[in-house]
Amino acid sequence: MANQRKSPMRHDDLSRREFIRLAGTAAAGAATLSWPGTLAAAQPGRKALVIHTSSRITSLGYHNRRDMEHVAFVDAGLVGQNPVTMERYPMLAGELPSIKKGTWKIDHQKRTMTTVYRLRPGLKWQDGKPYTSKDFEFGWQIAKHPEFPMQDRLVPDLISKIETPDDRTIVIHWNDLYNEAYAVQFTHVRAFPRHLLLDAFKSGDMKSFANHPSWNRQFVGAGPYRVVDWEGATRMELEAFKDYALGRPKIDRISMRVVEDSNTNLAAMLAGEVDFCMRATISFDGAMILKSQWEKEGKGKVFISPPSWTWLNLSRDNPWFKDVRVRRAFLHAIDRDAVAQSLFNGEVPVCHFPLSQSRKAYKKARTTATIYDYNPDKAKQLLAEAGWKPGPDGILVNEKGEKMEFEFRTTAGRRDYEQAQAIVSDYWKKIGARATIKNMPRRLLDSTENRNRWPGAFVGGHNMTVEEWAERLHTKNIPAPENKFALENVSGWDDPRKDAILDELNSIITPQRSEQLQLEFVKLFTDSLPHLPLFYTPEINVAKKGLTGVTPRQESGGQNTTTWNVYRWDKA
Repeated sequence: MANQRKSPMRHDDLSRREFIRLAGTAAAGAATLSWPGTLAAAQPGRKALVIHTSSRITSLGYHNRRDMEHVAFVDAGLVGQNPVTMERYPMLAGELPSIKKGTWKIDHQKRTMTTVYRLRPGLKWQDGKPYTSKDFEFGWQIAKHPEFPMQDRLVPDLISKIETPDDRTIVIHWNDLYNEAYAVQFTHVRAFPRHLLLDAFKSGDMKSFANHPSWNRQFVGAGPYRVVDWEGATRMELEAFKDYALGRPKIDRISMRVVEDSNTNLAAMLAGEVDFCMRATISFDGAMILKSQWEKEGKGKVFISPPSWTWLNLSRDNPWFKDVRVRRAFLHAIDRDAVAQSLFNGEVPVCHFPLSQSRKAYKKARTTATIYDYNPDKAKQLLAEAGWKPGPDGILVNEKGEKMEFEFRTTAGRRDYEQAQAIVSDYWKKIGARATIKNMPRRLLDSTENRNRWPGAFVGGHNMTVEEWAERLHTKNIPAPENKFALENVSGWDDPRKDAILDELNSIITPQRSEQLQLEFVKLFTDSLPHLPLFYTPEINVAKKGLTGVTPRQESGGQNTTTWNVYRWDKA
């Protein structure tokens, strides 16, 4: 039975002998990881750090990047965000825009606003050239260029004009109210050095510009570390930038290695060859091995945080799933507590709606939202009400004689998704729904043919910030041929009440009103079930003993990276 499954290994009772065996294997494996000429091994007496990541480092620009952790080392935005408290703080800007001070002006009638940023004095690029307001305006011009391959144009397109009355002042004119005006951080809009890129940009050849060496090998940023060596997409050497706006980093040098195999990363950590393994670098099973004795013996710390959520989507193109009773039945049919226990040994809680546990509204939302318990009898009742009856072979059949059979997809090789998929399909089979697993690599899922389209069910995941709800779930963001199926409301949830809530959330409102709207949205979400929430997705970070300052994120999205405060990290 699905609720009796266990994770592939029982780590809580890992024997001493087994741990020693794994550690011995780890040491042998780690010995193969030597990287000649790394800066981290040079210059005794200076603090050096070795970091492993599983994401190949192909670009530090707006485009062709897989995550923001790498960018956080080498670049900075006007504003930062603490991913634990979710509070904004000034980075390259001296202070946040303020309605009280007149640097944030709102015209509610015209639905426009203006935000003013004043740069800190004496800012420099990592090549020593002055960092000015014109560099920020230039970055926005790149982001909004229709032929430049931006991943997300939401924020750039909300800006109608940027003025730079002097070298330190940035005046941003918005063409709509947007409560995340502070999001002009390096995730969406950031500065780039005009003195290095302007001529190439003016050429008009955006294909060539998108491959400019300044995005990678010759990158010059304004962050806490500067790139001093870059070997393919597998290794990057960094050096502390003494003129960083928030102070010189405490760690002098960082060697960042890309190692995609989680077992190799586990081996390196057990052998003491690496100081920090970033998210997705060590598997959950590997984390449990480390927690069983390595952490208990004081050799380091395993951080398990739940910053995002995993969900099931039932295709909006399938008429069967448009009936909310079917969606509710499919959720009632799954013992999500058993699934979370099976996959994550109780380390990760069940998710009921896309709201982080770190948000103030979360506790109230648990009492006001519709919660779907494990109730297969209720599931069968709802399906019967929707016109589905068991056929001779036990598979549900509707009045048209159609069998409840469909494809069930997820990203091939994404182990947690595939494991959840297998367990969920077993639960659905028990109520008469036959799901045929048909997975494919991420590159195929993201192709124009398949992007945000599938004939049956899908296991996926997303960030969960309130600020991204509109991007993920507003009606205007439903994928369609005219937008090349590139938008994010893959469920096709179309509800004017929901859109009204999201529109108001994207306006300037008080924290109290925001919380009220969050509660209204969560109730509407759980009643409508555009997605079937499964569990919070665990994020694994591992730090060797002696490394301090690591503060993993509690909520994903935007600039919320584990490396948000890397300039404060220290090593004993």
